[in-house]
Amino acid sequence: MNSFLDKMRSWIPAHAPEWVFKASMAVWEVYKNLTMQEQKKSFGDKNSDKTFFVIRLYPPAAGFLADYNYVLGYMKYAYDNGWIPVVDMKNYQTLYNEDHPIHGTTNVWEYFFEQPLDPATGKRYTLEEVYQSKNVILSNGSDQRCNFTGDKDPEVLKWQHEMAMRAPFNAEMQAYADKVKASLRVPENMDLIGIAMRGSDLNKRFYGHAVQLTADEAVPLLQERLQSWKKENRELGIFVKSEEQTALDLIASKFENVFYSDSVRFKSGESDHVNRSSDLTNKSGKYENTRQYLGDIYLLSQCDCVISTMNNGYYTAVIWNGGKFSHLETIDKGRYK
Repeated sequence: MNSFLDKMRSWIPAHAPEWVFKASMAVWEVYKNLTMQEQKKSFGDKNSDKTFFVIRLYPPAAGFLADYNYVLGYMKYAYDNGWIPVVDMKNYQTLYNEDHPIHGTTNVWEYFFEQPLDPATGKRYTLEEVYQSKNVILSNGSDQRCNFTGDKDPEVLKWQHEMAMRAPFNAEMQAYADKVKASLRVPENMDLIGIAMRGSDLNKRFYGHAVQLTADEAVPLLQERLQSWKKENRELGIFVKSEEQTALDLIASKFENVFYSDSVRFKSGESDHVNRSSDLTNKSGKYENTRQYLGDIYLLSQCDCVISTMNNGYYTAVIWNGGKFSHLETIDKGRYK
């Protein structure tokens, strides 16, 4: 039953009429609420003076940064109630679990991030300790507690940034991100326009998703912004975030000072046969693909200014940046209906 529903969840948004999509999503939410409700548990006698909130997403959850933004919302919910959040992507698996430990853990969250901080003690708790504790609340795994507003609501972005800072990259992921950033060799007197785009329209007709900026559309935008956003006595280059090699190649052929990581990308025509960039896992493996993806989003968040249509990668970069972009331009091409 679960496998069938998961397959239909992916197929319907890309192929079914709007009314079928809306009806199926309503059924899906009811099903998840019935099968995974918020519940109080007691697993032992430890930490009797504390209440833990275990964040779990209904398996196999969604794209990685969609999962990430759900987690931020659940973290806020926990902190607002005086609970200590802990993320469990070990017992409630996602699309990204490997069949072997990464950095000594099988919890996907801990492949890349620290567990959320307990502000009162400065401690981060393990799943092992939480599942021996007296007061534990398991999340419902289905309500969308994140608030996907992009750059439209500064107050929402403020608390999302705070949540992100309470659960930062772990040491391994931060070291990787720093290494990739250093490998770009950006001159000290140069700022970067980050642009997140696709060579073709990945997620073709995926109901509710934003229609994405293509490389052809990005060229005239960049030509103008390179002039109008350039600061006095500073050079301005371009950082390209794209899953498609054709997009990167086009921008590199049109401009000087173009920077990009060595992440695995779709070659010409390959993305016509997929719905999600996570299909790149067939090329590099789940962990490595996600690590590269997060590294690219980190680089995007470090740029001086950014242009993109709305997607989870761009949105996460906005959260991580914490309002420091000198220019932030969200291109609205509408959504699939």
